[in-house]
Amino acid sequence: MSHLSILPTVFTRLDLLETALGLEGFDVIRHGVLPDFGRAPRSVDLLALRDGSRPMGWCIDDQGVIRLHGDLQRIQGLSSRLQRLSRRYALLSAIDSLQTFDLPTAEFSIGPC
Repeated sequence: MSHLSILPTVFTRLDLLETALGLEGFDVIRHGVLPDFGRAPRSVDLLALRDGSRPMGWCIDDQGVIRLHGDLQRIQGLSSRLQRLSRRYALLSAIDSLQTFDLPTAEFSIGPC
């Protein structure tokens, strides 16, 4: 039996999360609809689809907390996917932070994870 889980995350920006998901090979839909497994579908701010596995969704609440929604018990390789996604998000966040400094020159390179 499927079960919808909702977990708070450390992600704070939907734009960076959307980019990180895309770089990790997910198809991302803004303002998507997540099937709610026996109940009415749930609207989500980001819907992530990949390789025919169960979809995952993210919603941001009024306090800026981004929550992950999905049938987390049935997503193959969920732990490793979320670890890679978190690392990718952290890298994008760090790069974004560096770009706010008015440095005369800066160089960085990104290799495979």
